Amino acid sequence: EVLAETGWTGLTVEGVAARAGVAKTTVYRRFSSRSDLAVAAVAELLASARIEPSDDAAADIAGSVRAVAAVYSTPEARAAYLAVVAEAGRDDELRAAVERSIIAPARQLVADGLDRAVARGEISRARADERCDLLYDVLAGTLVHRLLVRGDRIDDVFVETLTNVVLVALRHDAG
Repeated sequence: EVLAETGWTGLTVEGVAARAGVAKTTVYRRFSSRSDLAVAAVAELLASARIEPSDDAAADIAGSVRAVAAVYSTPEARAAYLAVVAEAGRDDELRAAVERSIIAPARQLVADGLDRAVARGEISRARADERCDLLYDVLAGTLVHRLLVRGDRIDDVFVETLTNVVLVALRHDAG
């Protein structure tokens, strides 16, 4: 909440401690800096997206898009994510923390979904391995741009269209 309200420059451990009604030392026991605190807060928001695996790649993709969109649709998540990512563009340590705590777990969810699709015979292992990073980038980039940059809503038509585009790319034989 503090990050969303004040932006990066207004975020302080003291302000968070005051809002939480605890001593500053209590916050520092868990987080070594405001960067650690901010990344943990954004990671927790994104981890709240409930993605239920299914028995179908299209359902996995559509469900994931809807779950992440629900989180990014909250004003707190939008403001906090944009503040952290903007600052990460200027701070290599923060960028590494974003990669480790936010991006890597999300990429793992994509890899897990691809593994399920391979096990069901929906896509080949080679395609899954080759396209995992690209799939993550397409999904994450599209959602961040659509929801956070443009401020648009995600509706069923958009989810179905994005799902179909991703499936075509996954199933396309490039060679």
